[in-house]
Amino acid sequence: MASVQTKDYIVQLIKEEILSGVMKPGEELAQEALAERLGVSRMPIREALQNLVQEGFAVRLPNRHIQAVVLSAQQIHDVFHVIAAMAAENTILVAKKEQMLRRKNVEQTSQTEFEEDGQSKLFLEQEIEKTPSEQLFQILSGMENALRPEKKAEWEMVYQERLISLFENPYLSQLQGKTMDGYVAYAIEKMGDKQQKLEQLRRITEGIAENNEQKIRMGLREYYLSYADAFVERWEKKAEETEKTEK
Repeated sequence: MASVQTKDYIVQLIKEEILSGVMKPGEELAQEALAERLGVSRMPIREALQNLVQEGFAVRLPNRHIQAVVLSAQQIHDVFHVIAAMAAENTILVAKKEQMLRRKNVEQTSQTEFEEDGQSKLFLEQEIEKTPSEQLFQILSGMENALRPEKKAEWEMVYQERLISLFENPYLSQLQGKTMDGYVAYAIEKMGDKQQKLEQLRRITEGIAENNEQKIRMGLREYYLSYADAFVERWEKKAEETEKTEK
């Protein structure tokens, strides 16, 4: 168990260094150097590097050396564009689920009994289930009321996790969840105007409530590509700082 925890810690640490620009694109990830720097044996380092290669954060060269991934600005945009497209298709399915649940709730609440004075009183045979949009709007309320940016970021992550949990297909949930582990999670935690993100997520949620596919697609595209822009800006700034330091 300790070995797994060590490996996972190393994976997250190196991801953080790659995504933040601390580790330069193309920088070699030498097992010996990493083991010495982190004070661990080579075994968890080797396992962590294998994970990073599988997840696309590192590349194994023909000489079997491993280096940090090199992504151009266009490739970063491509990553977020694909994530946005997949999220849109999954979220449209959630919107359809919303409409089915609304109809079900209407059927439940349409049962009435009449009192002696002729006034109708609604009753439910079972508790009305909250629709996806109602659940998501509730989370956005928490995000809006949070005072500090880091707390807003936590609510933003809760929103994403709840949205993914609403997918009825477990394979799609797992697939979308994988996209959160890395670029997206880092972006949510470290980047972006959180008031802008709140407004973008609100429009996406409105699209779910209205079953408006175009609104969902446009909202998610705007949301994810704004993070892509933030990534490119940060990496370019970090590259400039590194270049000045090396001169």
